[in-house]
Amino acid sequence: MGLIGGFDTKQNFKQLMSNWGLLVLLVFTIFGLPIINVFFDIYLFGIFITFIVVISTYATSEDAKPKVIVQVLVAIIAVWITDLAEMKVIHYLSSLWLVVFFLLRVFKFIKQLSRKEEVNILVIIEAINGYLLIGVGFAILVDMISSEFTGAFNFMVDKSVHQVYDSFYYTFVSMTTLGYGDLLPLTPIAKSLALLITLCGQFYLVIIMALLVGRLLASAEKN
Repeated sequence: MGLIGGFDTKQNFKQLMSNWGLLVLLVFTIFGLPIINVFFDIYLFGIFITFIVVISTYATSEDAKPKVIVQVLVAIIAVWITDLAEMKVIHYLSSLWLVVFFLLRVFKFIKQLSRKEEVNILVIIEAINGYLLIGVGFAILVDMISSEFTGAFNFMVDKSVHQVYDSFYYTFVSMTTLGYGDLLPLTPIAKSLALLITLCGQFYLVIIMALLVGRLLASAEKN
């Protein structure tokens, strides 16, 4: 049925729209907000992360189960507690929950992709969203560690929006194994996290490529 086939059901249409919305939000948060903050000193990061929490849940959940709703509410609270908390323990726990939440969404994307019988535009968007969510989750963790563990990384720690985007930049450079060398981990915790980010990014690509190639080969055999 090709890349444009397979969207004749209400469920598929809902997933397609929510995944398109999630993709736009992720791309704008990662690439657009840093540019906006160059010209306007407005902190929009928490707002966009909140939208990402809600829409990523909608894109990966077939129905509104109570446990899913609880996860979303806790994640939204964690977004704002992470920004406002003065106690280190609360900052740790809220940041870690956001990381866990986004990684759970990634696993849901992988599960959805594994059940698809053909490669279409929805499958491709879900695969991209899963990869970007890994980066968002780990960027939040990098930001927390750089804030609470002085000297963990060599970039500036001033608890501003610019530090957040340094964390995003560092995370995606590590995930892609690009490694410019301008931002570096300096402590054992930071170095272990760098390895984890790199491995998760590469494992995700390997798993997704295996799933997509398998589906393409299966479709070719049927035809």
